[in-house]
Amino acid sequence: MAFQAAPQGIQVRLQMEQHGVKMENVWNVDYGAPVTPVGLAIIGAAFDGWLTTSYSLLSSSSLKYTQIVCTDISVANGAQDIRVPATSNGAIGSTEAAGNAALVASLRTIHTGRNFRGRTYLAGLAQTNLLDAQHVQPGMVAALNVSINDLLTILTGAGYKLVVLSRWLNNAKRAVALLTEIIAVITDTKIDSQQRRTAN
Repeated sequence: MAFQAAPQGIQVRLQMEQHGVKMENVWNVDYGAPVTPVGLAIIGAAFDGWLTTSYSLLSSSSLKYTQIVCTDISVANGAQDIRVPATSNGAIGSTEAAGNAALVASLRTIHTGRNFRGRTYLAGLAQTNLLDAQHVQPGMVAALNVSINDLLTILTGAGYKLVVLSRWLNNAKRAVALLTEIIAVITDTKIDSQQRRTAN
């Protein structure tokens, strides 16, 4: 597939591992200006700080954070900032849930439609956060919403935006990818499975 630029776009990949199974979450950021190596480092540091102070507190200590990779997606073969996170593991010491269990958050923009919605998965759920075999504790939902809103606040406070990246419109590939700001997070208590996050 031919490269499709996302002007001012930075892709952020949080790479993780649990009992030898590799997984990752992918976010996109509108940098608000032409992307530079300094800008990549700023975004990488912002995500690293958020991981330490907020996001890692929601996962089992069996989940390892291995890398944060920020890539300039405004140009082909864009520069990268690759860092080992300051926090190496999730913070919850209780036994982990099944390896394919995850909590999903829907990321909403001002527009409706699949091109303007995103999702992200919380991996490494701990047994202490489960209500039953199909649901997490309501407090876990609230905690994930708070954590993602923390990230939104960190980025917008510094002049950046967490965004949904759209490459298609009406079954046709856009000339350039569209970045639309995420303004809300919706999560329910249902346990989901992160697609392709395990080797099974």
